[in-house]
Amino acid sequence: MTTRRPVAPHIPLDKQPYLQGRQLEFESIAQMLTVRSRETPAAPHVYYYDQKLTYKDTNDRANKVANFLKAKGVKKGDVVAVMVQNSPEIYYAMWGAQKLGAIAMAVHYMLKGTEIAYLLNDARPKVAFVGNDFMTEFTKGFNKAGCHPYVVEVATESEHSSKLVREKMADILARYQVDECLVPQSPDDNFLLLYSSGTTGRPKGVLLPNKAGLSVCRDVNRSGIVTGDDVMLLMLPMFHACPLCVFTYPLSYAGQALCISTRFSVSDFWRDVIKYGITIIMGVPTMYDYILNKIDPQSVDMTKVKIKYANTGAAPLSVETRRRFKDCYNIDFLVGYGLTEACSGTSVEPPLGHFKEGSCGMPYTEQKVEIMDEQGNILPNNVIGEICIQGDCLMSGYLNKPEQFAEVMRGGFLHTGDLGYFDNEGYLFITDRKRDMIIRGGENIYPREIEIVLEAHPLVREVAIIGISDKMLGERVKAFIVPKVKGLLCAAELKAWLTERIAICKVPDSYEFLDKLPRTTTGKVQKFVLRSG
Repeated sequence: MTTRRPVAPHIPLDKQPYLQGRQLEFESIAQMLTVRSRETPAAPHVYYYDQKLTYKDTNDRANKVANFLKAKGVKKGDVVAVMVQNSPEIYYAMWGAQKLGAIAMAVHYMLKGTEIAYLLNDARPKVAFVGNDFMTEFTKGFNKAGCHPYVVEVATESEHSSKLVREKMADILARYQVDECLVPQSPDDNFLLLYSSGTTGRPKGVLLPNKAGLSVCRDVNRSGIVTGDDVMLLMLPMFHACPLCVFTYPLSYAGQALCISTRFSVSDFWRDVIKYGITIIMGVPTMYDYILNKIDPQSVDMTKVKIKYANTGAAPLSVETRRRFKDCYNIDFLVGYGLTEACSGTSVEPPLGHFKEGSCGMPYTEQKVEIMDEQGNILPNNVIGEICIQGDCLMSGYLNKPEQFAEVMRGGFLHTGDLGYFDNEGYLFITDRKRDMIIRGGENIYPREIEIVLEAHPLVREVAIIGISDKMLGERVKAFIVPKVKGLLCAAELKAWLTERIAICKVPDSYEFLDKLPRTTTGKVQKFVLRSG
């Protein structure tokens, strides 16, 4: 019989001053917003440039969207897609869908037509909210797909010529009633669909149940990250699990405020931090490197800065970045670990404890994390093995992919494919990542997705994609190409080919042409040889 490993130091929810007198248990993420809006209707919920929205404002607008969706026949279990750049409209659309028991689907807004078509056919959303910045590419995907959702335009300053738009978000907010639309739900009902790419080259739809989102809400609020009167700055794209599951929902559970930035801007960063009284930030290491390299610390009035912690994850944080940020701004980092399949929050450096260089902290209280060998045996401290997770935080499955779900869920644990170990105090250390995955500026990139597209080029015989180390982005993407005819292909042509077919963040930065790829005797490409070369 094994003894459970230590978890991060924490404060019970009923002992948190900012949660006193508030409801702590919910059946759904949608119910959580509804209750908070009744408890503190005038409390600030969202800051978005010149907009200040209260909890009542967010809830009312979500109800307007829910009433619209109900009129269009959306019901419990249906999928509603959201392909919108960071803005409060994401909350209206997602929470509006979730109030009906529908599943909000976050779509990566840098995807190309073919990628969008695959997602539409896989998830089959009934309604799609699309920012008009992305309407041109969405239309390409819509025309290629067999599934044709009802399209709602979320207007920005961009123009497009698409004829798909059936309704506009602005009109929905102007015309529909605020009558409460919350339907009874179960903690086991799915509320969110996020796509996580796989080594097979096809994205997998991760279905997250209410109990997973609520588990992370409780864990984050026990951790000491939130202390009350907090304002969280969201800089990461809100189609990722982290800004939604680790910050949007937990901060809303806490009744605190969120400040949405359309995109990360080095020049606007400190201005926004001071203007909105930001206390918590979240970014990937690349963002913090840009801040350090592009901003003179002497130009920042630190007497007006209220930041308690800078949260980070997705890629290793260098010792130099951590030291310089502390020296320049006297701000400590909280490094965390998580993945979409576990609502993106598994461990965190404990603000109530002490830090360990190179660690990603200790497991949250509601999660059981073990290190296992290939046979599923639990390994002792200081021995490297696969990181495996158990708890309510886990996905309910991969959409339409039960076999792949069965591969990763074994013995009641999610087998992450990540390698690491625990030290004797219960601190988790990551030693390697999922095989072949590339993390470029915080974006997870799976080589097989790129390889499939390149293999379709008429002049490409073979291809292998790897990640190469990069000081600013963590890794860059490199392509090794074996052409069918030597001398007829060039890097510029391949880059143009890919740019039309996949998200720009996946397009390789460099290309090398070879006569053949190194392979094992069974024909498997030896990527370690390419990396060592």
